[in-house]
Amino acid sequence: AAFENAMTLDIAMGGSTNTVLHLLAAAQEAEIDFTMSDIDKLSRKVPQLCKVAPSTQKYHMEDVHRAGGVIGILGELDRAGLLNRDVKNVLGLTLPQTLEQYDVMLTQDDAVKNMFRAGPAGIRTTQAFSQDCRWDTLDDDRANGCIRSLEHAYSKDGGLAVLYGNFAENGCIVKTAGVDDSILKFTGPAKVYESQDDAVEAILGGKVVAGDVVVIRYEGPKGGPGMQEMLYPTSFLKSMGLGKACALITDGRFSGGTSGLSIGHVSPEAASGGSIGLIEDGDLIAIDIPNRGIQLQVSDAELAARREAQDARGDKAWTPKNRERQVSFALRAYASLATSADKGAVRDKSKLGG
Repeated sequence: AAFENAMTLDIAMGGSTNTVLHLLAAAQEAEIDFTMSDIDKLSRKVPQLCKVAPSTQKYHMEDVHRAGGVIGILGELDRAGLLNRDVKNVLGLTLPQTLEQYDVMLTQDDAVKNMFRAGPAGIRTTQAFSQDCRWDTLDDDRANGCIRSLEHAYSKDGGLAVLYGNFAENGCIVKTAGVDDSILKFTGPAKVYESQDDAVEAILGGKVVAGDVVVIRYEGPKGGPGMQEMLYPTSFLKSMGLGKACALITDGRFSGGTSGLSIGHVSPEAASGGSIGLIEDGDLIAIDIPNRGIQLQVSDAELAARREAQDARGDKAWTPKNRERQVSFALRAYASLATSADKGAVRDKSKLGG
């Protein structure tokens, strides 16, 4: 229940795709049955109730706080009947008790309201509550404000979605909150790169043009190794005026500051024999967010032939070509046990035997 509530919150506010990774990892380690399938189901019923930069330039984190913060969003989700109420927080309070005390739409406590009126003072400090700058009023407008009620949701679909297809059999993640409506369905030719660095060089060098689908592989948990964030490629696509004209697909992950048609966590990853490792330059890729689909438009027979050729590389099979990268012993050890992103990129303890 707690995992579902956490994911529901992230979907409702169009939060980071990294939340998916972290929650799946925690569930795996705790041996709790919470999977990509559960996230997929939640993404289809939870609306987007909050929108914040970079998905919009109208609201920033200080605006979320002024509207009641995380508790404010939870309050609207609770009134929409979308939360498990039989849970407690670290203070030992049940969800209803927490909301009664801290939800700005319910509380009678002036101290709580004053806390949520805290505004940015522009003072560099590491000391909490060290300044007294306050907004004159709270943002309790649930029709047009930063946080919305169910009836006034930004969209009936949440801010995150799980897509499945013939090269993402175990799923991949897209932050729909940051995708322009004009590219919710997108088809284009692949431009394939086997490192973030090569992709950045191509983008800045003008080799990526409007309509392309940039594919960055071997950047997953095992292939990176370590699954570094793909912040630079998405930022540079925007700086080149391609933020609404291209798609980016990777078995790596993104920063919470990413927007655009950026699809990550493709599972299984290339280094684990995933079909993303079979994509070639020029292959057409069709993305259909409304129908939760992503498809490499290449025949099964051709993919089988490519897989056979990849396997024939022997010890070099399912590894990047012509990539030089220093990898520490710790990361090599992690890579030998790493699972793909759909399992939270945790270590597969079964490989240790015993």
